[in-house]
Amino acid sequence: MTVMKKVLSGTVKGGTIDALAREMDMNISTLLAMIDFLASAGYLEITGLQCSCQASNLCEKCCGPNSGSQTKMYALTVKGEQFLS
Repeated sequence: MTVMKKVLSGTVKGGTIDALAREMDMNISTLLAMIDFLASAGYLEITGLQCSCQASNLCEKCCGPNSGSQTKMYALTVKGEQFLS
């Protein structure tokens, strides 16, 4: 399996970047660069965060666009699914 396929597979399995980097024996910065490349090339897309706040104004504070949160969640695109199959 190519590194690109391993990164795509690992990304959709869930878990953290730290865990995937350890599993792949890769620097976190290298892995993040690969994920950014895969997203810009159309294999991954950034999905909205699932917020558990009860009030919408709280959601904006913890995971809104101006929250300062660096958490990202990714999903395979059709192109990514085709590449893995």
